[in-house]
Amino acid sequence: MRLSSRMLAVLASSAALVAPLTIVTPADAAARPAKVPKGAVSVRVKKIVDGDTIDVVNSRGKTLRVRLLEIDTPERGQCWFHAATARTAALLPVGKLAYVLKDKDPKDRYGRHLFYVWNSGGSFVNRALVRYGYAKAVLYKPNDRYIKVMRADQAKARAARLRIWSGKCETAAGSQSPTKRPAPTPTSTKRATPSPTPTPAPPPSSGTDPRFSTCAEANRNGYGPYYRGKDPEYSWYQDRDGDGIVCER
Repeated sequence: MRLSSRMLAVLASSAALVAPLTIVTPADAAARPAKVPKGAVSVRVKKIVDGDTIDVVNSRGKTLRVRLLEIDTPERGQCWFHAATARTAALLPVGKLAYVLKDKDPKDRYGRHLFYVWNSGGSFVNRALVRYGYAKAVLYKPNDRYIKVMRADQAKARAARLRIWSGKCETAAGSQSPTKRPAPTPTSTKRATPSPTPTPAPPPSSGTDPRFSTCAEANRNGYGPYYRGKDPEYSWYQDRDGDGIVCER
C-alpha cells in the first residue's frame, strides 16, 4: 500500500516526538541522593584523566570530557599529582553513576564541559578535593556558584597544612617524602655518622606503643596506623584529614 505524503509526514512527526522520551529521564533518576542539587544530570563515569578532569557518558551514550569547576589540581610531574588523581578516582569510580551541574558558561576554550560533580553517594567532589588539600580553589568567571564555599574550605585545608599545603612533595604513588636518605657506601674512607636513635617518651598507662613526636617517626620505627575509638595512641597524633586514622603507612 502506497502512503500519501501527508501520512508520511504525520508518521515522521510522531516518531520525532516519541524517540527523545527514552533519553530525557534516566532510569536511575529515582536513586538520586538527596544531597544532589536540583538540575543536576546523571551520567556514568568512563575515565579519570587527572585530578580535575574526567570523561563521562551521558544518557544519550555520548562521551563528554569534563573539567571540574572552581578547582585546580596539580598537573602531571608536579607534587601531589598522583595523590589528587587517585582521590578523584576513589570518589568517582569508573562505571558508577555521577551527577553533573553546569553554571553560566558551559564549556572552556578547549571544548571541555564545565561541571560541578557529585558522586553516586551524594558527595560534592569538587568541594571534597579542596577541603582535604588535593586542589586549590580557582574562580573561572563567570562560573562562581560555589566559589565562596570553595575558598572557605581552602582556608581550612591551608591552616591544617593538608597535602598541597604541607610543604612536602608527593611525586610518586604512595611516596610523600621529597628526598631519600642515601645509604652509606661500604668503601667510603670517611666514618659515617650514625643517625641518632629516637628516645620515645614513656606512654601513658592507657597506651601500648611508644610515643613519638610525629607520625613519620612512629612509622619509621614500625608503629601505626591507629584508629579513632579503637587505639589509645590515636589521641597522641593529629588526624589532619579527619578520616579517623592517624599514622597511615
